[in-house]
Amino acid sequence: VSVKLVATAGIGTVAAGVTKANADVIQVSGSDGGTGASPLSSIMHAGGPWELGLAEVQQTLVTNNLRDRVVIRVDGGLRTGWDIVVGAMMGADEFGFGTIVMIAEGCIMARVCHVNRCPVGVATQKAELRKKFPGTPEHIENFFLFVAEEVRVILAALGYKSLEEVCGRSDLLSRRRMDIARKSVPAPPAARPRASSDVKIQEVTKTSGVVLDSMLEGASVTPEQRAWVGVALKAPAHSNGTVFDDLVVNDPEFRTFVQKNNGVFEQEHTITNTDRA
Repeated sequence: VSVKLVATAGIGTVAAGVTKANADVIQVSGSDGGTGASPLSSIMHAGGPWELGLAEVQQTLVTNNLRDRVVIRVDGGLRTGWDIVVGAMMGADEFGFGTIVMIAEGCIMARVCHVNRCPVGVATQKAELRKKFPGTPEHIENFFLFVAEEVRVILAALGYKSLEEVCGRSDLLSRRRMDIARKSVPAPPAARPRASSDVKIQEVTKTSGVVLDSMLEGASVTPEQRAWVGVALKAPAHSNGTVFDDLVVNDPEFRTFVQKNNGVFEQEHTITNTDRA
């Protein structure tokens, strides 16, 4: 069972609820991304940044000892290996790609998927338009190979061997200094200039009042804190035990009736509000 939750205030409470209800995967969806079939209002105004939603879900589940029961998947405008590493540090186990994969195989985001007139033949049944489709499986394969390579290089520069080692390590993140341009691949620790404690971080007025400390709380550093890492990924799907449907389907009289497929079958059962389909 996969439950998709939009990244917004209060997502942590909902995530805790669906985890207790035996969800196998919680998908945190950010406001960015969106396929060409999405309305412009949905692309521009649905939810908030995936980082905010992911941080709240991760902290809520860890605080309530629920993190080992569910896999957290994040999506919404993921583009690069840098996004993958940051998402893992904030607690994500899996990552969803949509828009960027469509673009990799030739989509130009014309937003006409629903009218059967895709100009590059991605979302259309018209033979003359499908001939224009430029994509091949190798395009997507190459894209993911480059993403994986960037992840590998970033982890190596930080001194780690796998994403599992940095999963939940929000203590490795810090607010970006405005006087240092972002680089997709960080310099190795030995070559990285040491920041002086008396150097003031340059800020722009628009973001000077933004407090990001709450996003980086609850880092899983010690072995005890990291006991949840990888547990949900390796565990089988949740089972609700024997449910009402099982009792009906396994009834010998009912199975005989289904096999004959003739006549009318009636039974009486006592049901309660916990008997779900």
